[in-house]
Amino acid sequence: MEKFLPRRPRLKHQTPGWVNDPEFFITVCCQPPGRNHLCHDSVAKVVLGSFTFYRSKYRCRPELLVLMPDHFHMIVKIPDSVDLAQWIRSAKRWIYRKKGVCFQENFFDHRLRSAASAQQKWKYVNMNPVRAGFVSRAEEWPYRYTLSDFE
Repeated sequence: MEKFLPRRPRLKHQTPGWVNDPEFFITVCCQPPGRNHLCHDSVAKVVLGSFTFYRSKYRCRPELLVLMPDHFHMIVKIPDSVDLAQWIRSAKRWIYRKKGVCFQENFFDHRLRSAASAQQKWKYVNMNPVRAGFVSRAEEWPYRYTLSDFE
């Protein structure tokens, strides 16, 4: 007898209409997990270039991007006119085409609803390489990019 697993419902990545230019905490994971896909200078350059390009086209305003070996975290503002899920798919597709990095099908996003939430997520993202034991100070991590790196 075959067992059928319930299908996990897909999350809707839509922001309520009354929220203007929402800010998000986003995590995108590579496939397969546990390998170093992103922390190579040539790959990091493509990832940074991708989000710099999107910023120049007013599709996003990245405030913090931290690449880890098998995932990245981002704090980013998205204009109301941009579909978040489509934008992330496009970025993942571009990175795959340029560097062959495979990503998991979906991504995690959390809309930041308050200054306290934004500050908490910023600290979490910023300190990720420190918690992983890669560096002793967040500023030492070579794959950490702040707003000025996207200009």
